[in-house]
Amino acid sequence: MTTEPQSKIAHEILNSNLIQLMVKFTIPGILGMLLIGFNTFLDVLFAGQLIGETALAAISLALPLTSIVVGCAHLVGVGSASVLSRAMGAEDVKTKSRIFGTLVIMSVIIAFFITILGYFGSESLIAFMGGEGEVAASGAEYFQIYSLGSVFYILAVASSQLIKAEGKIRLSMIFAGIFVIVNAILNPIFISVFNWGIRGVALATVIAMLVYSILNAIYFLSTKSSIPVSIQKLTLAIDLVPAILSVGLTALLMEIISLVEQSVIFKSIAQYGTDHDIAVAGATLRIYALAFIPIEGFVQALQPIIGMNYGAKNYSRLKQAFFTFGIGGTLFLGLIWLPLHLLPATFLGILLPSVNFSNDDLVNFQIINSLLLILPLGFCSVTLFQSIGNGKAAGLLILAKTLFFLIPFVLILSAYLGVRGVYYGMLFSDILVVLISLLITWLEFKKLGNEIRLV
Repeated sequence: MTTEPQSKIAHEILNSNLIQLMVKFTIPGILGMLLIGFNTFLDVLFAGQLIGETALAAISLALPLTSIVVGCAHLVGVGSASVLSRAMGAEDVKTKSRIFGTLVIMSVIIAFFITILGYFGSESLIAFMGGEGEVAASGAEYFQIYSLGSVFYILAVASSQLIKAEGKIRLSMIFAGIFVIVNAILNPIFISVFNWGIRGVALATVIAMLVYSILNAIYFLSTKSSIPVSIQKLTLAIDLVPAILSVGLTALLMEIISLVEQSVIFKSIAQYGTDHDIAVAGATLRIYALAFIPIEGFVQALQPIIGMNYGAKNYSRLKQAFFTFGIGGTLFLGLIWLPLHLLPATFLGILLPSVNFSNDDLVNFQIINSLLLILPLGFCSVTLFQSIGNGKAAGLLILAKTLFFLIPFVLILSAYLGVRGVYYGMLFSDILVVLISLLITWLEFKKLGNEIRLV
């Protein structure tokens, strides 16, 4: 294995104060996640405000399908980031020099199949989502164009994960911000000036994706990246593919599982509740998802620290980083949880201003938002296993939450408790998964401790 001196940022990750690193990396990580989340909101906003209700409904139907593209981008990106961060910790030049070319070629191959699926199957997919008439036609048009640009999105998001794996989370945030700004500028131009309607919304997103991917490519082709990249030597390293897929598939699985969860939750609420219960559940889960974004920033900042220290066999520091970020994330989300717990009607009223909330609505809201205090350590465990290349453990935790616990709990408890049972099902399933994740993490740390003693 060829080695080289550590870069400045790798030295910092392997040696600097962990609390200072958490603050330095987490803030841009959170901002970057907020920006990416806001970009989806922009498409819905411009469609509703500048085109009309039909366009908004069409994009709402198409957006769940775009999670296929997001999942594939994370499949390549998260898997490649895990391989890269471990290689950086081990000072493995050979792996570092081949990871970018492998990422590019894998992204193009996967995007090819998504493009074919989206271009020729968009109408069937939208119909499967429940679309009919004009809404279905508009939704199919949006997803068809979005699919044509999927190669840019997969390349951009996947290569962004590599930038984060280098520890350059602030730079990744800046590129994500430019992506959002380009989309925000082009949307009103394409809709109001060129009168392209929903086609304009999709084209604005695709062009923003193109800009995003070009920015990342320029960075890697420059001398600023710690990864040696030559455009003439972009090759697919077959030996790296299994390691990338074993971790990356867990990231894709998370996107697929999320769709399954949403389906089970809302179908159960529809069965035992009313349209009012569905609306309140939608608002509750939307607020919860927004409140939970910071922990995604924490775990993205944790990934390169875990990966590099694992590659450097610095297992004691790896464990310290896990608990530092886990406790820090819990305390941070606790600050968000408190106002949500004390003022549930106020926050629900932001999305449903004309609704009078019952006591049951407010208690259900509080049940869901209590997860903010429970899940950070669980997410850190999944990140730990992804970062050290243990895709089986990460995949087990993801599957266990939905297939083994959430679906049975929601179905059984809702049959006895109605709508309240759905909320309790989500709560109990997450509590069990966090307990299991901490047990598996403890076993992994015990194993790493034995390796330290052997050394």
